[in-house]
Amino acid sequence: MKDSYQISFENEYVRIVNVSIAAGQEPPTMRFASPWVRIDLDTRKTSYVDSTSQRERARSAREASREIRVELKAAPPSNPLALDAVRVDPARYKVDFENDRVRVVRLVFGPHERGVMVSHPARVLVTLTDVLVKLVFQDGETDERGAPAGVAAWLEVETLQTENASNQPLEVVLVEPKSAQGF
Repeated sequence: MKDSYQISFENEYVRIVNVSIAAGQEPPTMRFASPWVRIDLDTRKTSYVDSTSQRERARSAREASREIRVELKAAPPSNPLALDAVRVDPARYKVDFENDRVRVVRLVFGPHERGVMVSHPARVLVTLTDVLVKLVFQDGETDERGAPAGVAAWLEVETLQTENASNQPLEVVLVEPKSAQGF
């Protein structure tokens, strides 16, 4: 049961916890001291839990469940983004949830679809599908990145153009801790 909750990354802004509960397993009790975002890897749903000083106990599951939890610790410094992805490319970037602490954005690309140049604040990226992308950055540099479905990573501020390099649709969730300045 100890392995049900694994911290995969932590910095001063977020803690990323991978949760994997086997069918019929009684999940351990875990305390989250600050609000957090849950990304259910099986249903692809996101939810915000304001659990300040609240003990969270997961229900016993008949079926296995997998999720990623992003605990929000502090807001990273940010400046307003001139090329905010949600405003610049609303066909691909949709807000799942937003409040004064966080913005949760869902990004969907079709096979081999290319987006426009956009900016992202510091964020957690959670892959809901296998991801293989070609990136062009604002300075003209290029990169290719890939990850399997079900992983999360912290990414710093970036301005880039994304192309889905796969024959399959791409879907990710971006968890963007907010500063008082917002986006």
